[in-house]
Amino acid sequence: MFAGSIVALVTPFCAGKIDYVALKKLVEFHISSGTDAILVCGSTGEGLLLSDVERDQVIAKTIEIANKRIPIIVGCSSCWTDDAIKLTSQAEKLGADGVLLIVPYYVKPTQNGIIEHFKTVHNSTNIPIIAYNNPGRCAIDMTIDTVAEIAKLPRVVGLKDSNTNLARVNFLKYQAPKLKLFSGDDPTLPGYLAHGGDGCISVTANIVPRLVKQLLTSWQNRDIDNMQKIANMLAPVSEAMFVEPNPIPVKYALSRMKLIDNELRLPLTMASDKTKRRLDLLLASIQH
Repeated sequence: MFAGSIVALVTPFCAGKIDYVALKKLVEFHISSGTDAILVCGSTGEGLLLSDVERDQVIAKTIEIANKRIPIIVGCSSCWTDDAIKLTSQAEKLGADGVLLIVPYYVKPTQNGIIEHFKTVHNSTNIPIIAYNNPGRCAIDMTIDTVAEIAKLPRVVGLKDSNTNLARVNFLKYQAPKLKLFSGDDPTLPGYLAHGGDGCISVTANIVPRLVKQLLTSWQNRDIDNMQKIANMLAPVSEAMFVEPNPIPVKYALSRMKLIDNELRLPLTMASDKTKRRLDLLLASIQH
């Protein structure tokens, strides 16, 4: 159902409020750049720093702007299963095409607890689910066996995996063949595809959506030389997006591209002068 280049979209702010003019600019930028789907309210979109009303508005407005030209996926991260059901139901009611559901963070559930979490949300809603494994943010790593068990649920259609062990991809393809597998770690995307991945849910695609899409297309066409050329161009961009906690660097870069204001919500703070200098040099050297 979902594949290719999916952007983990930032949420633009202006004077503390959602900037809907900038949001429209971003959605149109991605549609014209060939992005395959848009994820809103994820960690890059500061989804945990939005109120329920703001989430409702961001989701509804993005769906309205997209007008069925591109699928809209909603991040429904929560450490509490009941709250994840509420967020998933909200996305479903508003007409989203799917949700991204992360492993519950902070509480450190067992693998069985992770399975029961996904089962309960799945059985309480009626929308396609992409599972999200991010041990760096959640303190728990979803095992391959756990993914295979969750994949038995009819509407679990994909996995975003931020585990950097690329050998996992081969085992996941073998044990959960129905799932679309998405890289959640931009610097390792070329290797992830080579191991059998289907696409990415990307921070870097905020800045260079055409290049990310071209890399995926080159791989699909088995144009390895062009893929390698693009991968070499993307490597310093992807690295730079994580020199400070996401989305600090990407929001600064987008502000320099005149797409948004450089505004974040506490406890996120502005990029350091060192990071700004690095990004300024990088943006001057790449094609957007």
